[in-house]
Amino acid sequence: MVTNLLSLKIGQSARVTQIRAINHIDQRILSLGIGADVVVKVCKVAPLGDPIAVEVDGAQIILRKSEAQGILVEPV
Repeated sequence: MVTNLLSLKIGQSARVTQIRAINHIDQRILSLGIGADVVVKVCKVAPLGDPIAVEVDGAQIILRKSEAQGILVEPV
């Protein structure tokens, strides 16, 4: 079941299937090491859901809600 990164709960991991971003946001996401088939894990979510902290290859990355919405994932 493919969903977006925002729908994951804290501690849940997922494999990235696609990045749907507008303007240059997709380039920023790719430069952070988030691409197709990469496994991400949600570490923290701010009280209002923005920003969100994810772990990618042992590094913690902070994403805006608008960025996380465009990252489609499949829970693992």
